[in-house]
Amino acid sequence: MNTPQSNFVATLRRLPLFTDLSEAELALLAEKVSRLFFDERAVIFREGDVCQELLIVEEGAVKIVKSASNGRQQLLSVERKGSSLAEVAVFDSGRYPASAEAASPTILLRLSADSFRKTCLQNPDMALKVFKVLAGRLRRLVGLVEDLSSSTVRARLIAYLIRMGEERGQQTPLGVHFQLTENNEELAVRLGTVRELISRNLGRLHEDRLIVMNKRTVSIPDFAILRDEIERNI
Repeated sequence: MNTPQSNFVATLRRLPLFTDLSEAELALLAEKVSRLFFDERAVIFREGDVCQELLIVEEGAVKIVKSASNGRQQLLSVERKGSSLAEVAVFDSGRYPASAEAASPTILLRLSADSFRKTCLQNPDMALKVFKVLAGRLRRLVGLVEDLSSSTVRARLIAYLIRMGEERGQQTPLGVHFQLTENNEELAVRLGTVRELISRNLGRLHEDRLIVMNKRTVSIPDFAILRDEIERNI
């Protein structure tokens, strides 16, 4: 018969962070784990709140957002299944450096900060995995800072559209097309700007025939020409 603890063990075993733990270690960890459920757009934690737990995405997606004093927001990342949240605050017993919001109906695993720190001390390989996660995030943040400081909104938008076309696009006789799943407000948060500038630049790219927009469907006739446009707008 499956018990809540055995279900947690099975879930933890599938998470990259815990693959080096033995069955006995997973069982001990599972005794301290609980599940949290969030509806889409629900706030998981706010910037400045005291961090008392490690959270791991079991199902769904979580947006990590940094807010400026003027109210403008910058999307730092979208964390999906298997990702952990706010490891830095867990280790230094500090406050959350950014806010987290459920991007879809989401299930999180909760482990107290104290339990997680003790597990890391007992399992150096797991601690190394956490450091790798932190290193990857630092590299992404450095890249984000470079993008925000050295390119225009138009260039950042073009780069994002190219990436979406490469990842999600379908080839057609008229070019590559894909669905723009985020609205202009969400794109503004992702690209560090305001909704009006996103709307204006999408319209201008359409007018310049660099893209073709039909509601939220985007077509890119020529990737090379669109990439050249980035160089002219840095």
